[in-house]
Amino acid sequence: MIAPPRGLRLSLLTFTAFVLALIPVLLLPARGEGNISLVDTTPLSPDDYARVNTSVRGLAGLSGGSWDSSNEWHEYEQWIDGRWTYIDRVRLNAMRAWGNSELGSLRDRTRTVFYPFSGPDFLYANAFFPNSKVLVMAGLEPVGTIPDFGALQQSGRLGNYLQQVKTSLFTILAASFFKTKDMQSDFNNQYVDGLLPAIAVFLGREGYSIDSLHYVTLGRDGVLRPHAGVEGANGVQLTYFKGDRSDARALLYFRMDLGNDGMKENPGFIHLMEHLGPGITYLKAASYLLYEDYFSTIRNAILDNSLGVVEDDSGIPLKAFKPSIWEVIPYGNYTGPINLFKDRYQPDMTQFYAANAHSALSFGSGYKYIAANSSLLVAHKK
Repeated sequence: MIAPPRGLRLSLLTFTAFVLALIPVLLLPARGEGNISLVDTTPLSPDDYARVNTSVRGLAGLSGGSWDSSNEWHEYEQWIDGRWTYIDRVRLNAMRAWGNSELGSLRDRTRTVFYPFSGPDFLYANAFFPNSKVLVMAGLEPVGTIPDFGALQQSGRLGNYLQQVKTSLFTILAASFFKTKDMQSDFNNQYVDGLLPAIAVFLGREGYSIDSLHYVTLGRDGVLRPHAGVEGANGVQLTYFKGDRSDARALLYFRMDLGNDGMKENPGFIHLMEHLGPGITYLKAASYLLYEDYFSTIRNAILDNSLGVVEDDSGIPLKAFKPSIWEVIPYGNYTGPINLFKDRYQPDMTQFYAANAHSALSFGSGYKYIAANSSLLVAHKK
């Protein structure tokens, strides 16, 4: 069981009030509205807000805590500053500009984004969809906690903790994705206990503050309930904002198996998509799982509950987008999968690119993270 960090445990009365406020909003019949009101969450207390967001800044390599003068944190600050300068220059700035140019029509139709197989990758979803009001993420990794940097420093564990954070972030900052096999250890060890620290890094570097944080469980019916003692998928909901709290957004992450067996055991993610949809689904470095028959349930749910899909070739195969329902626009260059997934080559994708005009990409994304070799599809439901 994942416990809330010290200082964030709510009384049963407060948490019950939060859930009663949360449920009707998530069940709002919002199909086609393109905008979903934020849940009425209980904000962090002033002390917890200061502690959590100071730690978020520490994770993001931004000054503001007693650890600023320590050698281990200063080394980490220099490391992450250098990585961020690189990723902004070669990828993020171009992604933001491309998203503004090419995704505007989708973003105008809904502010709900579904990101299955996401891991902790808030960063790239936010680059493409900075106006999202609700971002729903899911993966196999535990939720975890945001550490208390002050306590880490006092216990002498800050240096080891920061080293583990660096290890967990290395691939996504260098190559735009997390390695599935590495995530099993990178986000579940004696220092980093889940995905929240990485999410916090991305929130902090992008200038956001966390306003509320609640541990929840997603039931079979797609409803969120108090985490303790309830069957379902463990998850977290946090609200975050930049500058003005009135523009706060919600991020939901659930630890769950999205395969057919997992969806049979707990179809809550699909029902949540139905409650919140239609949305935009984003798929990146998804291990080509949606090509498999044993991921057909979530694949069909994405197609049913999305008015748009933005993906690299590791997402839903091209043949699943029926021309009578979808308009698919290609970008970049389809050069086939990396060697690890070479059996997922799509001959029809090669033909599709040859037959249709496609604008170049100035950034790489997913497994083909070099711009010249990278491709994206943007599918619009008719």
